[in-house]
Amino acid sequence: MKILITGIKGFLGINLIESLDKHEVFGLGTQGETIGEIQVFNSNDLDKFEQDFDLVIICHAAVESGTTTLSNENLFNVNVSLTERIIYKFKNAFIIYISTTSVYDFNFDSITETSNINPQSNYSLSKLWGEKIVSINKKTVILRLSSMYGIGMKENTLIPNYVNQALNSGIIEVWGKGDRLQNYVHVDDVVQYIDLIIQNKENLYGKILLGVSKKQYSNLEIAHIILNYTKGKIKFVNEDNSKSFCYNNNYTRNLLNWESQEEIEDRLKKYIEWKKKY
Repeated sequence: MKILITGIKGFLGINLIESLDKHEVFGLGTQGETIGEIQVFNSNDLDKFEQDFDLVIICHAAVESGTTTLSNENLFNVNVSLTERIIYKFKNAFIIYISTTSVYDFNFDSITETSNINPQSNYSLSKLWGEKIVSINKKTVILRLSSMYGIGMKENTLIPNYVNQALNSGIIEVWGKGDRLQNYVHVDDVVQYIDLIIQNKENLYGKILLGVSKKQYSNLEIAHIILNYTKGKIKFVNEDNSKSFCYNNNYTRNLLNWESQEEIEDRLKKYIEWKKKY
């Protein structure tokens, strides 16, 4: 199968390369280059493409996370305009669109694949707009992800922030009482989700799937797990009035016949060991 991964140099894109090594893989990025033996095309040259692809995995995104905020122009150009150009360029391809759980209305105890939509930020609104664009192609699957983590993840989110604090100062600052619940999905699990979507694509056209973990963790629980593998203590600071995020993706799990093979404790241990080396 001939596959194009957009945003191939991003966290998820890089991790997809190895799992798709049986296929003919190409990338789309901000510049023309090669990654190993993989040819990466410049997105500015999209209109000049003469190649066609069986599958396009849309991973590119202008992402707001942690303390990072982006201009509306940036969000539109990357999450909407570029996505639209790709969809119209490769009309016959099977599309897997990587979206976000932040498109949901969080005024519910547990969010499922079919929960109400109510984007709370310009970023999530731009991703929902992208979903609407890709849905023009009937051979599309949308995969909405919670907070993705793993080796190589961005440094401005909660897990690397806690790990850096534990390793550098021995004190993890937890906001409020640390009882806010969040959902973390490991990048290896996301890769497995995508592999299973590819294997079962004919039965999944037009579906929206939820790529999350089975269990939610409080910020305090994450801090305690990290301290199991580092030396330090917890310091409670400020207030945290943010909402908890809880999900139930039994529909997706049953559809793909999927279960995670590793617990968050083991994966955080590996991440911490990696951080200590680098």
